[in-house]
Amino acid sequence: MKIAVLFALLFSIQVAARADFSYTSTRKTTGGAMAAMAGAAGNTVSKIYFKGQKIRTEEGDTVTQIDFDAQTITTINNARKTIAVRNFADVSGAAAQAGSGVTIDAKETGQRKTINGFDAKELVLTMDMDMSQMAPGRGMGGKMQMEVDMWIASGVPGSEEMRAFYQRNAARFPWAAMAGGNNSGMQSAMAEVQKKIASMDGVTVEQVIRMKQAGGAGGAQMPAMPQMTAAQSAQMDQARARLEAMKAQGGPQAAMAEQVLKSMGGMAGGAAPASASGAGSLIEMTVDSTGFSTNAIPDAVFAIPADYQKTSAR
Repeated sequence: MKIAVLFALLFSIQVAARADFSYTSTRKTTGGAMAAMAGAAGNTVSKIYFKGQKIRTEEGDTVTQIDFDAQTITTINNARKTIAVRNFADVSGAAAQAGSGVTIDAKETGQRKTINGFDAKELVLTMDMDMSQMAPGRGMGGKMQMEVDMWIASGVPGSEEMRAFYQRNAARFPWAAMAGGNNSGMQSAMAEVQKKIASMDGVTVEQVIRMKQAGGAGGAQMPAMPQMTAAQSAQMDQARARLEAMKAQGGPQAAMAEQVLKSMGGMAGGAAPASASGAGSLIEMTVDSTGFSTNAIPDAVFAIPADYQKTSAR
């Protein structure tokens, strides 16, 4: 679910300057109407590395590398043994041609708590997505909403290097590609959010991400009865169609949409009830960042397999 993978990366990406830096991101499905259906598929562990001007994210068989000197985004599929490369300029050009339909609001709450040994302060992010604008020409309507409850801590090993990296590269981050496909609205909105996070002088140590179907009474709650009514079935079809549109957009939100769609595909006229923690959400995920390290990372970690087949990037 790259709405978590690259959101997790996005929201902790004030990353290592010239020093090496790495950490582990653990994502778990913790609530929502589809929590039971998602099962183990919604639980993943990612490893993120920063070295010089490069960022590498490993999750399962998929690796994403961003090279700020070469200005490229490389996706490696170890299962298929394929490599796809996109240039920053290509992504930015596509974003300028795409629809917007994204608005983001970020607010500090003043709340603090200790997470994994770090004193963290809370930032709440709300993202509204108009599917008719994000997926123009696909006949999609309606809106989706994502809420991200972020806890940001200072004193994390490597935090100063992270801040320096962001300050040096802020103007050329490929936000559109990292935050949900080629969309100019997403790109500008995420840049503003990152500025807000940078101003808080810390590293995101935990996130709680909730995806909702915006508008309408009851939001995205799914029926708890074994059999759905016609109206409930229609609501499920609408949610499925919107997720298909998100998947078609590519980027981090596509992987999440694909996993949720797989979970929905296993339904036979019924759905699991929403958990208490994710009530009103399609799905809720908790992402914890741990194992922060400034130990040296071998160059071989960032090596591109020479025997993999090159494919066209979407």
